[in-house]
Amino acid sequence: MRKVLLVLGIAILCLPMLFVTWLLLASRWQKMDPSTAHAPLTLRQAVASVILQKTTYGKESLPTINRILRLDPQNADAWHRRCSVYAWDDNSTPNLTDCEAAVKFDNAPADYYNLGHIQETTGDPCTAEDNYTEAVSATSSNPDSDYLEAMGRAALLCNHLPASRAGFEAAITTQQKWLNQSDQDEDEVDDAKKDIIADQESLIVIYHRQHEDLLAGKTCTAAHPGWKACSCDIDTKGVASCTEAKSAK
Repeated sequence: MRKVLLVLGIAILCLPMLFVTWLLLASRWQKMDPSTAHAPLTLRQAVASVILQKTTYGKESLPTINRILRLDPQNADAWHRRCSVYAWDDNSTPNLTDCEAAVKFDNAPADYYNLGHIQETTGDPCTAEDNYTEAVSATSSNPDSDYLEAMGRAALLCNHLPASRAGFEAAITTQQKWLNQSDQDEDEVDDAKKDIIADQESLIVIYHRQHEDLLAGKTCTAAHPGWKACSCDIDTKGVASCTEAKSAK
């Protein structure tokens, strides 16, 4: 009886080691995926988690991300990474399904932003505005200027002027707060200043449409000191551009 108990005790003590060994082998060798796919979900999730820890972002990681999703179809991080690739890689075809899955399983601000970006680039700015607004709402305590600008741009394309105005005004406030911080990278500071001017140009369009010409003139002076007046408009993508006008309208 003692021998039986001893053998059982040793077996029980070895189980964690055996599990860790299997986990490492399953995550390293893709040939084990067919057998791993029949394992309980919790075990498949464990293997997927180990693989994910060694996975980078970017298009080159797609084969590994696809492998993770075969093992764990509800892996939120993997869907987020696939969504990011298809949203921002210029050589990839935008894929709404991936970003919709990312929002479903992850529900992170970045996923709403990525989904909105694909919707906007495929010609649906009004639906994109809704998702940009979700991203902004989720980061309301620490708003991201990229989210605010995107919301403002999509709202402007949809002629939702109050929402667009709020987005661009908040983006400028956020960027100016960032610029007031010390020890910022010089290139990033230059980019932020350019973004502020671009946002101001969008606001000039909005102010004119709302018949607030005085405010438009003040914004023109802030964006382009020395100009007599600004003549601004947006292109089909909602990007504003200004030229100097001879006199204010």
